[in-house]
Amino acid sequence: MYTTKCLIQFNTHAAHIQVQIDGTICVFKHNDRSCDFQVFQSDDNLSASDYILESLPTTYYRVTVNGDDEEQV
Repeated sequence: MYTTKCLIQFNTHAAHIQVQIDGTICVFKHNDRSCDFQVFQSDDNLSASDYILESLPTTYYRVTVNGDDEEQV
């Protein structure tokens, strides 16, 4: 079971933080261009806090394979 702890809004992104009963920390970050999700063990609070503060990338790369329909971005 997840318990939502907080939503943090930064100038560059927002982070939703949830904690499971066993202490596992789940962080979902997003902005208007991308999103990312990371899971941290209960004893790794420092890495989780660093991840929450880090902005999402501003440069994006993609690979297009000939013959595949190109997805609209």
